[in-house]
Formats: sequence, C-alpha cells, structure tokens
Amino acid sequence: MDYTRESVAALIRGPLVSTPQGRVVIASAVAYAALAFAFLVLGLPPPLSKSIGSTVVVCASWPFVVFLQFVAQGLPSFLPSLSGAVFLALCAAAPALYAAWYTYV
Repeated sequence: MDYTRESVAALIRGPLVSTPQGRVVIASAVAYAALAFAFLVLGLPPPLSKSIGSTVVVCASWPFVVFLQFVAQGLPSFLPSLSGAVFLALCAAAPALYAAWYTYV
C-alpha cells in the first residue's frame, strides 16, 4: 500500500504497529519516556554531567527523530524489514551509545 497519500492515523494503525521497524519506534518511545521519568522524578544523575533539563529534552525529542527516520526509510510502502529494524534500533540507541563512548573511552 502506498502511504504517501494516506493520513498519519493510517500510518500509525498500519505499519507502525505491524512492522518490526514500527515496533522499534514504539519501544524506543516507551524507553525514552521511562528514562525521562527516571531523571525527573527518581533523581537519576544525568550522563556526561549535563543538566537534568537538557537530558529530559533529549529523552522527549529523540523518539520523534526515530519516527522521522522510520518514515524516511519506509516510504512509500513500509514493507517489513529486519535490517531496517536493526538500523532504527541503532538510531534509537545513538544517544546512549554516544554517552557510553564519551564516558568510557
């Protein structure tokens, strides 16, 4: 199905919940929401000695970056792809990988 002329709701009901790439997008959004909660409410120390506010902004905005990458990668038909899901997982993990690289290397 060509999603270039469909609504965003059709995209969410279709490929976002039924493809491996979409499940990675949903999982990353849930993970980043949990991290933002941990930083704000539980007082988890932010990585790289940054402020809690800047860390929460990254946690709030990065799922949108992953979603946009999902759209850019999947247009026009959003066919299921395990390699696409792995790529999106790496995109989703990029801030954590950067923090780990900067901290431990």
